[in-house]
Amino acid sequence: MSGFSTSMANAIINATLRGQAFPAIRTPYFALFTADPTDAFTAGTEVAAAWYQRVPTGAFAAPANGASYNATRAEFPPVTGAPVTVSHIGIVEGDSAGDATATLMFSEPLPAQRTLQINDVFVVDSQALTGDFVLQLL
Repeated sequence: MSGFSTSMANAIINATLRGQAFPAIRTPYFALFTADPTDAFTAGTEVAAAWYQRVPTGAFAAPANGASYNATRAEFPPVTGAPVTVSHIGIVEGDSAGDATATLMFSEPLPAQRTLQINDVFVVDSQALTGDFVLQLL
């Protein structure tokens, strides 16, 4: 699946249709996945390597007509150790895969799986991640 995670969809429904407060969102980070993290944020699908760390998304543009995009470029650290194949990107709150309270907010498959070789740097260029109701990586 892709788009809103189950927890984000539940938060939106609770806030907009049930009158409950929207939960505070911590700093959003980009995360890379080796398989679909699923809407339920399946454990074990995020890249697990010594070089890997989530990177802050930076600012998103003010929404217009129900859509927004990432306004800043984000770079993951260079790959070391062994190549890794990534298939999905997501936005999570929490800077560490080991953070048990981290929540997946959105995810989307890459247009094609990408094998990152030693010294490759995965980049999310400015305006590369756009979204209205469902995010799409261009």
